[in-house]
Amino acid sequence: MATHPQENTPWLLVTGQGRSGTTVLTKALAEHPAVLSNRVESNVMKDVLVAGFASSTMPSRVRQMVVSREQHDLIFRRMLLDLLFPASEQSSDMKPRVLSTFSAMNPEAAEFATSVFPGIHFVNIVRHGVEVVASRMVHRSLGKHSFEEHCLAWKTAQEMAEWGENRHDFTLFRHEDLLEEAACRMAFTTVFQSAGLDPVEASADYVLQHQFNKTVYEQENASRQTDLRSRRQRWELWTTSQKEIFRKMCGPAMEYFGYPIPE
Repeated sequence: MATHPQENTPWLLVTGQGRSGTTVLTKALAEHPAVLSNRVESNVMKDVLVAGFASSTMPSRVRQMVVSREQHDLIFRRMLLDLLFPASEQSSDMKPRVLSTFSAMNPEAAEFATSVFPGIHFVNIVRHGVEVVASRMVHRSLGKHSFEEHCLAWKTAQEMAEWGENRHDFTLFRHEDLLEEAACRMAFTTVFQSAGLDPVEASADYVLQHQFNKTVYEQENASRQTDLRSRRQRWELWTTSQKEIFRKMCGPAMEYFGYPIPE
């Protein structure tokens, strides 16, 4: 099996729930000169890692394995490299410190990723649950799901955060830090230092100079449609039933992250 040019390059992997700022974070990290990013948001990495986790942990699958565990992990490593960073697009003078992309991890996929990619670092972005659910409700593709499904999607953010607690290879990034310059610069400094990279200003500059992928509620006035700081006020537009469903399904995760549920 041919060696991939970036086979031994560590990863800086962005993860988080859709509508939490994953797009801007992925692209902002790509501004670091030592980061090679494909600037793509794809869950193919999660899908492949989930399969690999099962094949390496389920007793029946382990008994059926016809290669060593080291070979097994190497095959998955090269598969993902070929899928996300095709060797044909890599030149010999490319010497990035880390590779970066986005995939919505769960704890099982993340655990296997630490075996497949030694030195991987996770950057998990989280956003206020009301803001995420409200945005998903009117998103062009996610909006087809039910309110309960939106709540379920957001509350699973707690699973990854709990998995990453006290890990040296995991950084929790809060969406609200993207909205204020000082907090934004500090957050990126923390990420880069945790990943063993020198801090740069380019990533925060990217966030501060670019528009977010906004969703619009027609009921909102013009100023609220453009102000990301007012997004949790969309709670006021929910029905009593929706508010009760959110409290029941997302209350524990809201408390875990320290986000208050509006009255």
